[in-house]
Amino acid sequence: MVTVSHHSGAVLPDLARDLAAQSSPPQRWVLVDNSPESAPLAAADLRRAYPLALELLAGQQGDGFGAGCNRAFAALAASGWDGWVWLLNPDTRLPVGDELRLLAAQLERLAPTSLVGTSVVDTTGQMEASGGWIDPGLRFRRRRLPPAGGINPHGGPVAVDWLSGCSLVLRPTAQQPPTRFDPLFPLYYEDMDLCLRLGRQQGAAVLWLQTPAVVHAKGSGSSSASSRRLELSTLSYLRFMRRHCPIWVLGLRSLRLVLMSLARLPLQPGRSLVVLRAAGTVLLERPAR
Repeated sequence: MVTVSHHSGAVLPDLARDLAAQSSPPQRWVLVDNSPESAPLAAADLRRAYPLALELLAGQQGDGFGAGCNRAFAALAASGWDGWVWLLNPDTRLPVGDELRLLAAQLERLAPTSLVGTSVVDTTGQMEASGGWIDPGLRFRRRRLPPAGGINPHGGPVAVDWLSGCSLVLRPTAQQPPTRFDPLFPLYYEDMDLCLRLGRQQGAAVLWLQTPAVVHAKGSGSSSASSRRLELSTLSYLRFMRRHCPIWVLGLRSLRLVLMSLARLPLQPGRSLVVLRAAGTVLLERPAR
């Protein structure tokens, strides 16, 4: 298990409790602390409270999800780990107690190069966008998985284009070079980019599982300054379209983003300037494929 934490100390005990209660507990739980300066994690308290093989990695202050996962992948590879890795958000829950066993049984039947996602539901049981397909038009993210039960009556894997990093399973060493998230995507879209790169370009199976289901409690896992988050998310959004969408989609959506920011400039100068700065950064970058 790998969990990337940023100001997530309040929600991690709930996940730790669920992991410890599993019928088949994780062999290792690597916890990456991406707020070691502003809100360092008290891993010792978690170890004392719950019987888990917990390993704490000090991340870089303010690093994103992808950078934290890459740090964990490197540490696991250095220790000789060659198995599956389940990426779980810090604000997720595994309330049934049998999720790891169910997942492990399904992974045995899948190719080691597969990318595997699970169903993610909110605390009311409503399904979140945990996977879907990419279309060539302006609404490139519109096709998402429908509510659980309407996908596959037999519960088998569903082939998709992308999976949510909230609950994503992969075997990093099965790919060559070993799987890593692209640092060009500092906030959001890093999971979608990874799936498209490995799926479309390297032929890896990208599969969504209806069970087990992970509950997303949406805790306080992200508390960066809003202007900083807006800038990073805009960078990721534009870079994703440039890499994975037709050029006309990038052009029209970028134009709309710039025009809306200019229209809001008198009323929201700070927010507008952040977006315009991010758009200018991507415009001046040399495209990387």
